[in-house]
Amino acid sequence: MRSNIRRIGNSKGIVIPPAFLAEFKLDKDSDVEIELKKDGILIKPLSNPRDVWEKMFSDAMREDAPESDFFEGLSNEFDDKEWKW
Repeated sequence: MRSNIRRIGNSKGIVIPPAFLAEFKLDKDSDVEIELKKDGILIKPLSNPRDVWEKMFSDAMREDAPESDFFEGLSNEFDDKEWKW
């Protein structure tokens, strides 16, 4: 697809077709990240870091043993003398 650069106030811009915006669920209030590449400009949706928190937490839980496994069978002097089980 071809487009031309237009004046927008003191800046310049291009019109992005609605189909392109819909493809990435972008609208007029969406935040995007713009990167300068060797052969052009890359515009991509700015992801919300919270969107991936659930996956990050579940991955971390899979990698680490539950806390009870770390302390299983361990005791110390305080536990032996002061606590009444």
